[in-house]
This record gives sequence, C-alpha cells and structure tokens, in this order.
Amino acid sequence: MIGIDLLVLDGASASAVGSTVDVVSAANRILGEPAFDLRLVAPEPEVRVRGGLTARARPLARARPRDIVVVPGLGAADGAEITARLAAPDIAAAGQWLTRAHARGAEIAASCTAVFVLGAAGLLDGRRCVTTWWLGTELARLAPGADVVLDDMVLRDGPIRTAGAAFAHIDLMLAIMRAHGGAALTDELAARLVVDQRASQASFLIPSHLAARDDAVAALESFVRAHPEHPHTLESLAGHCNLSPRTLARRTGSAAGLSPMQLVARVRLRHALHLLRTTDRPLAEIAAAVGLADPATLHRLVKRHTGRAPGALRPAAKHGVAAG
Repeated sequence: MIGIDLLVLDGASASAVGSTVDVVSAANRILGEPAFDLRLVAPEPEVRVRGGLTARARPLARARPRDIVVVPGLGAADGAEITARLAAPDIAAAGQWLTRAHARGAEIAASCTAVFVLGAAGLLDGRRCVTTWWLGTELARLAPGADVVLDDMVLRDGPIRTAGAAFAHIDLMLAIMRAHGGAALTDELAARLVVDQRASQASFLIPSHLAARDDAVAALESFVRAHPEHPHTLESLAGHCNLSPRTLARRTGSAAGLSPMQLVARVRLRHALHLLRTTDRPLAEIAAAVGLADPATLHRLVKRHTGRAPGALRPAAKHGVAAG
C-alpha cells in the first residue's frame, strides 16, 4: 500500500483538498482494493480550509512522512499575500517537515501557491518547476536557484512534482496516479471524473497581465497584439521599443518570465484560440492572421498547448458538426 500524506495549511484550497480525496478514493474503488492510503497532516490538529471549512489532521510533530506528500495551494492571490503567508509560523513548520520528508526519500507534490512553500524550504534549488502562470516571476525571485517555467501544467524534476494554478491540482493528482497506478487506471479516473488530462497551461496565460509590470514590455505586448501577423524578430521588437535586444530580453524576462519571442508566441496563441472559438474562418486564414507559416504549424501549436486539434475548438464542434 502506498501512503499519501495530504499536507493541509490554513487557508488551503478547498477544491484541491477535495479533489485529492476524490481521486484517491476513486482509484481505490477502481482497483477494488485500498492500494493508496490517504491521511491529512497539518501543523496543528485542526486546520481551516478556504471557505470557512475545518478539517481534523494528524499534527506534523506526530506524523512520520510516508511515500508521497501532496501540498494544496495556500489561497494567496498575489506576491504581497504570498510574502505575508510565508512569514507565518505554520509555513516554517511545514518547510522543516517537508525537508525531512525529502531527506527520507518521499516524493513531494505541490500545486499553485504551495510551490512557494517548497521554494522557501530550498527544495526547488537546481530543479525545473511550475506554479500558477501569473506568479512565475514572483517564484523566480523567491527561489533564484530554481528554473521556473510557465507553460507546463504539471512538471516533474526528480522526486518533486509541481503544478500550475488551483485547478491544476487535479492534473497533479492524475500525474501521481499515472506514475503509481499506471495509464489504464489514470485514463479510467479521468473518464469517471470527467476531466481532461492537460499538458499545458499556456492557453490560459494572459500576456497583457504578465507584461503590465513594465511599461515598455506592456507597450510591446500591445503592439504585438495589434499586429500578430507581422514577421516579428528580436531585432525588430527591440527597435520598436528603442532598446537593445539584450535590454529588451532582460526586461521581458523580469516582467513576464518570458523572452521577447516567447511573449510573441503567447500573444499569437491566445489570438489563434480566440479566432478558432469564435469564427469559422479557414485554418489557413487564421494561421496567416497570427503570423504562423501554415495550418500545420497552427495545428501543432494548438495541439501542444490544449491537447486538442483546432477543429475540436470550432463553434460547429459544439453542435457535433465537423469543422476544419
């Protein structure tokens, strides 16, 4: 039997806590045996979950870490809230317990803002990781030794798994089930819970939100959004901003956690998804409108970031009509 510890901290996401319980329970029912043993652990015997809910848990002082530790998001929405939350005594206690769990060989998984707890504990040093897309630059500042990426929904580096925004927690749990229960179990879980297994959160990323931290980067994002069909290059973008390519790359990296050309790609993806979902324009026309070489390039981009072919996103697809 595989022991899973759900480390719940005050203000944790109720949906993440609930989805952990649901996935583990459903997996045991499908397998017909208690293959996974889930218990709640917390710094104190009673923990408050977001929304006024409370849960009983085994105190960390009396809980020896087991095979897998799962940490739901903290319920913080921005950098200031995260900074305040990380200064709380329960976070320090959790970080020490997680460090011991890691030293004993446990797998550790965290989603959304709980990834910051791992960063504060030094568990992300030298590792690739992901958090909710609009807080990637905050995580990079907190954990400068980590390689923070924005696109992945779930990312594994050694014994550490991290996941994106709050509802990526179920993707995290499915990834754990796939690793320990196999593909057949995970596919049946996804079918029974009626959830897609998503590889990327890039299609949800809002470039203008990321760029807003820097006036020059915000102006650049606005320019690209108005002209996605242009053949943008690093040099042309730098010239538009009256900056050197190196300075532009530094500023987009600091503001958005992206290179200038990655920012262009995100703007193009978002515009392409909008056109696919709201128009019946041919794929070749949409590809040209967002500066992509051909429909095949558009197909690969959309498939990689949404897990679905462009035709599945068309308005007609909602009514069971084949679309190009």
